[in-house]
Amino acid sequence: MTPAVSVLLTVYNRAQLVGEAIRSILDQTYQDLELIVVDDGSTDHSLNVVRSFDDPRIRIVAQRANRGIPATRNNALDHARGRYIAWLDSDDVARPTRIAEQLDFLEAHPEVAMAGSCAGKIDREGRRLSGVRLVPFASEDIAAWHLFTSAFQQSSLLGRADVLQRYRYRADFPVCEDLELTARIIREHPTANIARVLVDRRLHAEQSVETFKPKIADKKRRLLAPMLQELGVAFTSEDIERHIELGLIKVPTQLPARDYLDWAEDWIGRLLAANAQSHLYAPGALRFASAYFWVRACRRAMRTDRPAGLQRLMQARSTRALFGKCGRRWLAQAAAVSAR
Repeated sequence: MTPAVSVLLTVYNRAQLVGEAIRSILDQTYQDLELIVVDDGSTDHSLNVVRSFDDPRIRIVAQRANRGIPATRNNALDHARGRYIAWLDSDDVARPTRIAEQLDFLEAHPEVAMAGSCAGKIDREGRRLSGVRLVPFASEDIAAWHLFTSAFQQSSLLGRADVLQRYRYRADFPVCEDLELTARIIREHPTANIARVLVDRRLHAEQSVETFKPKIADKKRRLLAPMLQELGVAFTSEDIERHIELGLIKVPTQLPARDYLDWAEDWIGRLLAANAQSHLYAPGALRFASAYFWVRACRRAMRTDRPAGLQRLMQARSTRALFGKCGRRWLAQAAAVSAR
């Protein structure tokens, strides 16, 4: 019998962690699912861990050689039989009601092709950490947010199979593959994030974001340049580097705090002016996304130059845009998520 949901999990050398990810899917309150685990030629005991689970809902695909994330994820997509497809990374964990809540949402919103959620944080041993990764929730906000950084937590994504199986991961993006693919989906379909924490993201030193930082930066440059060209804003290579920093948590290092904020305020004005001509993004959504990342930049600047960061945070027009219609809506939802 064909399951309603195919959960796709790819694994490479995660013997210590993959078992917890698998268990979190098998223990879902929603049970009409299959779990497709594709082992990407692991050289540790990952495959043995997967095979140790005695559950008919698990389907194992063992690749003899390591093929990389794009090819392995495409292989998983090829094996999915469900009407819906969900993703989970092998080092992350799904909360018990994740699948049920996302299915309820998509059934109630037939226009939405794919939905994600907010994410909690756990350490390598699975202990809950403080803080929640908040994401944009409305489709127009997601599109604008994606100009700065990923609008989704990959492990939280669940969507309609007839849509998701039309999109393939690209071999020329061995990193940032999710950012590239979701950008294509966003352009062509309404998407959403549910204002709930439905997955936990594991933070550890072996994450690809830590292991492949130079490659990730290079692929972000490659993704960003055509997005800015389509928006219609003139830019330099320095603008691209500094724009990428807007989407990061770390303190910008290429300029002193005051100079960086001078650039950021001018740059945001240029983005909004270009959008007023190209109409690429909903105006309120781009103002909100720009304001969000401007505020984050000011807060980061306060770590090294508190007077400069605080002054710009309090006085800049970009800060006030956070309290427009889109910003107020997001702030209310984000507060509800954080309060749970």
